[in-house]
Amino acid sequence: MDRIRIVVIQKPLETINFVADSVAAARDIEIVGTASEHHAGLDMVRALTPDIVVARDNSHIVEFTASVKRESPETGIIILSDESDPASAKRVVAALSGGAFDFVAESAKSGTVQSLLLSKIRCCSIKQYSRRARDVGSQKSPAPDSELKEDVPVNKALGKPGVSIRPKFDAILIGVSTGGPEALMRMMPYFPESIPIPIIIVLHMPKDFTGPMALALDRKTHIRVKETQDGEEPLRGKAYLAAGGIHCVLQLESPGKIRLHTLEGPPENGCRPSVDALFRSAAPIFQARTLAVVLTGMGIDGTKGSESVKKHGGFVLVQDEHSSVVWGMPGSIVRAGLANEITPLDQIPARICELIGM
Repeated sequence: MDRIRIVVIQKPLETINFVADSVAAARDIEIVGTASEHHAGLDMVRALTPDIVVARDNSHIVEFTASVKRESPETGIIILSDESDPASAKRVVAALSGGAFDFVAESAKSGTVQSLLLSKIRCCSIKQYSRRARDVGSQKSPAPDSELKEDVPVNKALGKPGVSIRPKFDAILIGVSTGGPEALMRMMPYFPESIPIPIIIVLHMPKDFTGPMALALDRKTHIRVKETQDGEEPLRGKAYLAAGGIHCVLQLESPGKIRLHTLEGPPENGCRPSVDALFRSAAPIFQARTLAVVLTGMGIDGTKGSESVKKHGGFVLVQDEHSSVVWGMPGSIVRAGLANEITPLDQIPARICELIGM
């Protein structure tokens, strides 16, 4: 059996030992090299061409990510981050914008973090090898229309600017987890500034990471993207990224007056914020005018919420398996018979605009 070859980079020694302990019992993963700093780590990547680099965050992580992706674009990067350090959150989000696959926050219990690291290593490996297979296939024949674009130019937004319409939906609700930062970075630039309804997003990210993520998305898109604040009114043409570590729900406070609220409730499906919590709160408010979208992610978060959306007559659109990093969340909805449509990531923005009536 081919093993996933990883390089571990960064001191202190405990980081390397932690990763070694995490993969010790995994027969499909092996550590092929270790380095104590990023310059030596980059040399090791050049020499060993690993499948994945696991690196602890530090002040050089953004530059390191750029160098690896420039010289070895097929190598995945997973970052170990200190969840309690706001500066680390900003660097990690910048690295994700630069091509890092994902990160693991280290403030959780050791066993949980180790399990999460193993899951993300395997998800990253599946994604990298799938991309290689597609690249090989593309050398033999033109890429299909559904092929995921590597770059999403901001100047190709969809919709009809200046056209006033009565949209068929009142809000777009998006739920996403593993692979979510990249999926959102590729999808959001396609939405036009004239989109006539708000977009509300739940991305599974810890506290202090969602603010920088919202800013990163805001810089890439036509529409304003911001982190949610308790009590604010979701406005047309804007996107709201649910704050990490707390649930985001919608409440109808008076006829025509809808507000976003944050709740401290227990995690749902191990997640806070939870896609289920958002969808469940929105469905009775918007009813048949609810457009729910579920993208790549591990687990089943969003399935119960999609059930509520469908019960109230709303529409559920999910990302297809081929373009997903992991087809847990969207696949669960499909298996439950709740998906109205299954669509490749690069076609979702256009389909959303069609559904709205743009």
